[in-house]
Amino acid sequence: MVSSGDRSEIAFFDVETSVPTRPGQGFAILEFGAILVCPRKLVELESYSTLVRPIDLSLISTLSVRGNGISKDAVVSSPPFANIADRVYDILHGRIWAGHNIVRFDCARIREAFAEINRPAPEPKGTIDSLALLTQRFGRRAGDMKMATLATYF
Repeated sequence: MVSSGDRSEIAFFDVETSVPTRPGQGFAILEFGAILVCPRKLVELESYSTLVRPIDLSLISTLSVRGNGISKDAVVSSPPFANIADRVYDILHGRIWAGHNIVRFDCARIREAFAEINRPAPEPKGTIDSLALLTQRFGRRAGDMKMATLATYF
């Protein structure tokens, strides 16, 4: 594990979630993955990924499985978010957060997950959102800005 000295590492992370199917239903984190990168040498220092079992397995609908491929069977023996919260906090807190569409989606899901377990959420030192950067640079020339579309474009 990387020491928590100046926390200058960049935390690239992604979450996969359930897809709400009715009004008022929230998202449930089904997977968390992150790598810590040294910004000076651009080398990976640490990585962590895990499937996450939601408190209510019925949140994993057919729509969710179609969107991310994560089924109830895949997460049934995985830890609940409360059991990985310390690790997630340590990876993210006080670091620069980076990822695709993290400002509008992933950051909100992290905050919600911590609120659900009555814990303070990690806070970033800053954010780098590739969706915003690519939209600004390429506009709609690169398509719908989903990762698969971008991979094809580039």
